Amino acid sequence: MNYKYTILTILLLSLTVVSCKNDFLDQKPDHVISEELVIHDVDKLKRLLVGSYNEVSGSNYLGRILYKRSAVKSPDFRFVQTIYNPREYEQIEYRYEESGNNNGSAAVLWLQCYKVIGNLNLILANIDDAIGDDVLRKQIKAESLALRGMIFFDLARTFAYPWIREKGLSQGIPLKLDPNEVVIERGSLIQTFNQIVKDLQTAENLMQEDDLSSGSSKYMTKIAVRSLLARVYLYQENWQMSMDYAQKVLNVMPEEKLMGLDSYSFSDYTSESIFELSVGNDNSSGSNGLGAQFDYRSGGQGDVLATQSFIDLLQEYEGDPRANLLMKDKEGKQAAFVKYINRSGGAGLSMHNIPVIRLSEIVLIAAESCAHGATGGDEKALYYLNVLIKNRTTDFQKNKATVGGLELLRRIAKERRRELALEGHEIYDLIRTGTLIERRQSDHVNTGLNSNALTIAATSPKTIYPIPANEIVASGMKQTNGY
Repeated sequence: MNYKYTILTILLLSLTVVSCKNDFLDQKPDHVISEELVIHDVDKLKRLLVGSYNEVSGSNYLGRILYKRSAVKSPDFRFVQTIYNPREYEQIEYRYEESGNNNGSAAVLWLQCYKVIGNLNLILANIDDAIGDDVLRKQIKAESLALRGMIFFDLARTFAYPWIREKGLSQGIPLKLDPNEVVIERGSLIQTFNQIVKDLQTAENLMQEDDLSSGSSKYMTKIAVRSLLARVYLYQENWQMSMDYAQKVLNVMPEEKLMGLDSYSFSDYTSESIFELSVGNDNSSGSNGLGAQFDYRSGGQGDVLATQSFIDLLQEYEGDPRANLLMKDKEGKQAAFVKYINRSGGAGLSMHNIPVIRLSEIVLIAAESCAHGATGGDEKALYYLNVLIKNRTTDFQKNKATVGGLELLRRIAKERRRELALEGHEIYDLIRTGTLIERRQSDHVNTGLNSNALTIAATSPKTIYPIPANEIVASGMKQTNGY
């Protein structure tokens, strides 16, 4: 892929979104964007970074595609085809019928991710020599590296086979690290994860300690980077490193910050917020955003509903506040799982922040890592799991976890389903753990889903996106094995 035009296009979009300074807009000729206007100035590179955050929060990435894809391909949610906007490309994903030429949202997500990577590479290639404040320069570099690492990780878990399949020897993703290079080699998944870890650890070392003030989690911070490293190592099955990074987070954000029975809500910057994308008037996706996908009220799409199996799971604990997120759906039942609600007074159907990583996930990462053999073993795993359960039921003694071994891992997996629903984990958890994807026919009603597509092996090519065919043709990149 030739990224030069892409970088300049996204640069224009990013800067016009976040800045109207005359020294930029009055340049002649006004239809040509010159990198020279940006790359030598720390403040302008900062505006490009802010624009990159906005691009990540858009509907072509975390603002809809990745989170919605994770939900509808799992056993916990079903896709109800809408009358006015059938979105056949999303139905393709739901039915596991992607191919190189007919790939659902793969092409859009691929392009969006590499556009943002192009932005970040432009920043990273020039920030050291740009004129401006040295403290700001260091922070911009750290945040850019952290975002790039996160995006590479999301591309890897979406377009590459999971670590469990070949222990990292399967194909990775193209690692574009310079704004002027063209990369088509995919290398191995080991190489991909090595780069992800390198980006995140370099960012960690550059960042100042966190102040944890309300709203500080709208950007990448040291605690956010450490949280993402815990997640990355979990996917890589490096249980001790995953636990070590989870513990670093818990040292700063202790369990007391977990949302409780009376405080469980998804307003902006809760006590659990580690990294969440800020959404306002300038970057809301409106009817294309997350809130509109799951809530049909006030003109929303409401085309993704909870399956009966997931509803039953939410109702296992007495007084579970997560069950309160079930609301009336377009079929007249209580199957709309509404985690994202339009901010009061905001315009648009998706005026809400987007959580990327929360304290609950870190607690569950610690539990899973210990259950797999990290320091503390099952005893510590039970401690962390029960810390969360205690905040999610009015009858803790009845619902307290006491099992060990494989049963403990299954219990942790169930808790992840409850706690992290619609936050981009459902299908990815099944894939990374090699768990058979079983979708009950009784759950998937009023969907048009072919019963032959109800059960999928976690390591099947059907569980990952193919590289878009136009990318293969244009660049000569090698398609994923199995497609």
